[in-house]
Amino acid sequence: MNNDLILTCKINDSLGQSTVYNNYKIKSMKKYIILRISLLAIVFTSCTKEEVNDLAFDITTDLPAAWIYTVKDSVKFNISGNPDVIYFYSGENGFNYDNRDRTSRSDGSLKLSFQIRVDNVDGFAALASGNFKVVASTNFTGVYSTSADLNVAASADSATLNAANWVDITNRFTIPTSGTPSLFYNSGEASINDLITNPNNPIYIAFLYKGNSTGALGANGITIGSLLFYNKYADGTQVNYNLVPGGTVSTVWKVVKAANSLNSWATSSTQLKFTSALTTAYSEDWALSNAFFPNLAIPDKAVPIKNVTNSPISQFRYKFSKPGDYKVVFVGSNNGVSNQKVKIKTFVITVNP
Repeated sequence: MNNDLILTCKINDSLGQSTVYNNYKIKSMKKYIILRISLLAIVFTSCTKEEVNDLAFDITTDLPAAWIYTVKDSVKFNISGNPDVIYFYSGENGFNYDNRDRTSRSDGSLKLSFQIRVDNVDGFAALASGNFKVVASTNFTGVYSTSADLNVAASADSATLNAANWVDITNRFTIPTSGTPSLFYNSGEASINDLITNPNNPIYIAFLYKGNSTGALGANGITIGSLLFYNKYADGTQVNYNLVPGGTVSTVWKVVKAANSLNSWATSSTQLKFTSALTTAYSEDWALSNAFFPNLAIPDKAVPIKNVTNSPISQFRYKFSKPGDYKVVFVGSNNGVSNQKVKIKTFVITVNP
């Protein structure tokens, strides 16, 4: 016979509902409460301010205060102190401490160029007619119809494209209106900086054939090749935007047959081609690039020269490849999970030829 006394109690919850507990349940609840209190104690302990070792950190060199070197020198930096982590910014392009948080820049010169050829004299006539255009937009949505009905999709895409503001930049290039068929002609390089009025907006490049009549342009039609689109910045760096139609790292050109499906743009691994049979029907055919963000910038980065698992280091050497004045920055820190102590050492170094 079990001689344990069975106790019962009734507890009302916040909703007015009652639950009956016996002494076995009460014992279980006590264990649960003790466990919860222990967990809370751990949480409160972890929330107390963690201690991070005081940071001693200094950098010197063996040269006088002038800090003047040549490109032949390997600059020796003497390091003292106890930082867990040390980062180094050389001051060169891509490694500038002042640009560590930069995500946009507007000091670039945005340029576009290509080569163009035609198959026959009708091709030169098409270029001379003004039906061939190079256009750009910064407010196109980049959204295309997903309808399986090609006519519905073409109509919807045409409406979306024509709702955007497309700037005709054809006259910024040299477009041949006569010459020798099958030869490529250089368009020349055109600046399109003026189109970027909002640095957060993308830019789309498009080749458009739009007109009421077209001759028989031949098998290769109007061919666009050697596409080059880049942004060159004041510090000499250059970002290339890949407009080549084929390959794994290229732009994906979107072809839209807005009117007259007998005419069309097509893409190969390196070129864009517009072909047409003899027709007097209205044509509107687009070849559209991806969106590009020419003012987008990748933050400059530092070179880690020590992490928390490394032994202390007493020196670091660096050789500059070009003459110039460089703002060199070392960032030393001792780090905890939620606390950090940081010291920054900055020097201006002159590197002569």
